[in-house]
Amino acid sequence: MQLLFIGDSLTLGVNDAEKLSWPGRICKELDPQGTMISAYNLGVRASSTDHIEDRWKNEIECRILPDIPTLLIFCMGAPDAVKNISLEQTRSSAESILRNAKDKHPVLLITPPPIIDPEKDARTQNITAEFNKICAKLDITCLDINSPLRDNPAYTNALKESDGVHPNAEGYGIMAEMISKFISPYILPHLS
Repeated sequence: MQLLFIGDSLTLGVNDAEKLSWPGRICKELDPQGTMISAYNLGVRASSTDHIEDRWKNEIECRILPDIPTLLIFCMGAPDAVKNISLEQTRSSAESILRNAKDKHPVLLITPPPIIDPEKDARTQNITAEFNKICAKLDITCLDINSPLRDNPAYTNALKESDGVHPNAEGYGIMAEMISKFISPYILPHLS
């Protein structure tokens, strides 16, 4: 199975001392021998949703092999909140990405996690609400990690021990555990 994790610095794993981020942890859990999943972490630091819109097609096309089950997992929006990109621009780019991606392969979306700064965090909540609406409209499955992680004291601590946007390794572990439960049903049937 081919898994393409497309996103920003939180997908990439900035500030993760273990250099796995949440995609690496999930793949290690689901395929400990590394023989059944071809995983591509296409996270790019500071990659806003409009930047992802510009790059995602080319990045997946040069990696995907035909006739192998493929899943596109997008996690985006945090840089939009940090950079104060308009909600309309974020919404427009996300809808374009998801509409076009869905025509090519199965797609899942993961909302941006919370951020320590209250003003930027409010923007992540607005982006999450918009992403949920887009996914409902396009019939794409979406996982809201924003609210549950905000209510998780260990995740909040992992942000505080880091830079307030990217968690430390423990925080990426918390993200991986939550996201793994969500995406595993889309992956496991292809691994037997």
